[in-house]
Amino acid sequence: MAEDAPNGVSKFNRPAGPPQPKLPIDLDIDLRPDDILVATFPRSGTTWTVEIVRLLHLRHISRTDHPLTWGEKKKGSFPWSTVFLEMVHRKRRLKVIEEMESPRIFKTHAYYDECKFLSAENNCKIIYVYRDPKDVVCSLFDHASLIGRKHVVGDDIQEFAKQFAQRKEVSRNEGGPGDWVEQNEGYMSNPSNYNILFIKYEDLKAKTGEIVSKINNFMGYPTLTKDEEDQVVEASSFERMKILHTELAGKTV
Repeated sequence: MAEDAPNGVSKFNRPAGPPQPKLPIDLDIDLRPDDILVATFPRSGTTWTVEIVRLLHLRHISRTDHPLTWGEKKKGSFPWSTVFLEMVHRKRRLKVIEEMESPRIFKTHAYYDECKFLSAENNCKIIYVYRDPKDVVCSLFDHASLIGRKHVVGDDIQEFAKQFAQRKEVSRNEGGPGDWVEQNEGYMSNPSNYNILFIKYEDLKAKTGEIVSKINNFMGYPTLTKDEEDQVVEASSFERMKILHTELAGKTV
């Protein structure tokens, strides 16, 4: 059953922005009831949320050879054993998705109306994480500088923030993040009544254990004990994820 959007977030009093290019994710995917889709605007806790979901699955998977287990590097698998839908554009990757064992985890920065494969009937669970746009701007600017993509944000964070607020930021066709307002409004209004859990990034930081249990319950798993909750919080910390990313990708973050 769809959750109501948080108060004060479903409506935005912002200037109209230019139409944004649509992403090529109109995929022919047969979703399963235990699939989880983590949807966010860029720099809004995507990887952190995905790792929490993965760890919660592992609380209930006893097999050590399941693709969600630590250190999985099987040929053809995706980083973090998670499918980034914007990167699925070749048939061989669609075949990999079809062959993935349940439970599967997907992630996307796509707008609500771009996810044509979703329906209220397939009951796929969606976790939508939203973040204060001021912090999104800062994170986008810092990240673009870190990975050598200053052309996306420019050299002046104040000018970038102004463009972001006026919805004039670099479009996704040019490597930009897209329109924060359009993406958030789509999920918050949820016209198709998808099964969505809304998570505020600031709440995830301030009361991680409580949000971990909220996600766990949304996924349909038995209630976590306090010790289990604490274990997931510790295992999904930045330092632990940095170690895991180094092991899997051979580089630091």
